[in-house]
Amino acid sequence: MIRRRRHAREIPFSFDSFLDVVANVVGIIIRLILITWVGAKSYTGFVLPPPPAAPPPAVVDENVALPEPEDPLAPELERQKHEMALAQAQLLEQVREWEQVQGERRLTEKELADLTRQVRSLAEERGGVERRAGEHGTEGEGVALSLAELRERGKRLTEELEALRKASPPKKTYRYRTPVSHPLQTEEIMFECYKGRVTLVDVAAMQDEVRRVLQEKGEQLRTRWSVTDLTAPVGAFRLRYTIERERGLLEGDSAGPAERNNFRFGESAWEVEPVLAERGETAEQALAKGSAFRKAVDSLDPNQTAVTFSVYPDSFALYRQLRDFLHDRDVTVAGRPLPEGAAIAARRNGTASRGQ
Repeated sequence: MIRRRRHAREIPFSFDSFLDVVANVVGIIIRLILITWVGAKSYTGFVLPPPPAAPPPAVVDENVALPEPEDPLAPELERQKHEMALAQAQLLEQVREWEQVQGERRLTEKELADLTRQVRSLAEERGGVERRAGEHGTEGEGVALSLAELRERGKRLTEELEALRKASPPKKTYRYRTPVSHPLQTEEIMFECYKGRVTLVDVAAMQDEVRRVLQEKGEQLRTRWSVTDLTAPVGAFRLRYTIERERGLLEGDSAGPAERNNFRFGESAWEVEPVLAERGETAEQALAKGSAFRKAVDSLDPNQTAVTFSVYPDSFALYRQLRDFLHDRDVTVAGRPLPEGAAIAARRNGTASRGQ
């Protein structure tokens, strides 16, 4: 039996199947959202630490004085001030001791003079008593007693007088050389004695500077008769010097020299000018070891070098002390007295120092 083939029919479209698919997809999406939300809620992650708190601003007190900038020379300056203070203290102590010795000496001399007057008075009184005893024999016993007392008192005074003579300070003996002088022909070193202080005048060092510039000054003398200038200070002094051109036989006293290349010139005069008002050393300072005066004279050769002192009226006692000190060393000494206000100077045709 033959079956009859049926024609296939199309599957009818159904919204139910579509809605199922949509519902499944939406459910899957909702589950994914829930899983993501729950995971994000439970996830803490890496949290950066909070930044440190800023330090509080510094409080500046405007009333506090800032320290002075440190001077690199301050320690050296303090050391020199300390040494100067020690030297001043030693000097004051020596002055006090000297004044004390002088006071004791004057007191001793006064006591000695008083005792001498008492001895003379007692001697006169004794002579009077003895004369009265000879005239009045009846008062012999009383006179003998008075005479014994006077003799005892005179003996005590004599003993005190001898003790004072032994205790008196020794007197210094001055030795003066024969006053015969001769011009100095050797090397010469000069000192100034002014206001009780002695100061080295290093003329040799200043003359060295003059010799160094002599040729330069000679160029200026082509049209001039003389040139005057100053040296740099050396110690407490500087030198004012004059370089002079020699005049020819035909030039005479003309207003200006004839300009030529060959002429003779040289230093005609110089004068010392002080640059320091407070200068020099006292006699005690100068004669002490290590002083500027001793450094200058300790190395002198007496056979080659002489010492010249320019002495002002207020410093003759100082000059005598220094002169005696140098005489003990057989050093030739020359003294040039100068009036107040006069300068230490020399000229080409001036007189030479005379030493003793």
